[in-house]
This record gives sequence, structure tokens and C-alpha cells, in this order.
Amino acid sequence: MSKTGWSLVAAAATTIVLGYAKKGKIPFISSKAVSDITKVASDAVINEEKSFGGLKESVINGIAKNTYKGVKAFIDGNELVYQFRSNSNKTVLESKFIIEAGKLVMTFVSGNYGNQPNAPLFFKDNLVEAMNKANENL
Repeated sequence: MSKTGWSLVAAAATTIVLGYAKKGKIPFISSKAVSDITKVASDAVINEEKSFGGLKESVINGIAKNTYKGVKAFIDGNELVYQFRSNSNKTVLESKFIIEAGKLVMTFVSGNYGNQPNAPLFFKDNLVEAMNKANENL
């Protein structure tokens, strides 16, 4: 069963238990605890982590931070945005990636460069390597 499926099962079970608690059938659970548990259960279902190319956003962000000049990476719709520092370290620039025909393609690089900066290319190589490892394990 997928993580979403298990999250829904957990949320349903929590809702049933909380229903009994609100009716006084489980006296040791306070109404404050009931509202806190309800919030946690609903957040677990709503805030499922995004993924790109088989990797979770937190994993991709870790790759970004461990890449030369990397600041962070996040998923924006169907694009992956990678933020990195300029060669002078004064400016944070962006590059954007999509997956097209099974390949990672850079679609945008901010800044005024005659040729592409190296940081997004290093990130792309590291990301492709991580995606390949993740897909081998499936």
C-alpha cells in the first residue's frame, strides 16, 4: 500500500478514536489532546512530501546543499528549481530543470552569462546519479 494509502488509514483510525473520546467513552483523553491529535493526523495527509524523478524534495535539497556553490533546491509544479551562488558569492542565481523523454533537461539559468555556469551542471550530474540509484532500487 502506498504512503498516501497508509496515511489515509491512519487518519481514519484517528478519527474513529477521537470520535469516541469526544463522546466521553475514553475519559483519559482531554479535548485539547483531541484537537492536537486531529491536527497532526490531518497535517500528515495534507503535507505529503513532493517528489521529482523518484526522489523526495528533502533528498534533492540535500544534494543541492552538497553541490559546489549550491544553496537549495525545491519543486515548483513540474519543474525543479536549483538555487546557487554566483562565482563572486554575492548573488543567488537559479536554474530550472524538467524531465523530458526520461532525461533531465535544464530549461533556464538566471544571470547574464555568455556560457553556462558550472554549478548547475555539477548539480545535474549529482542529481542524475541519485535518480539512477533510486531507480535501481525499485
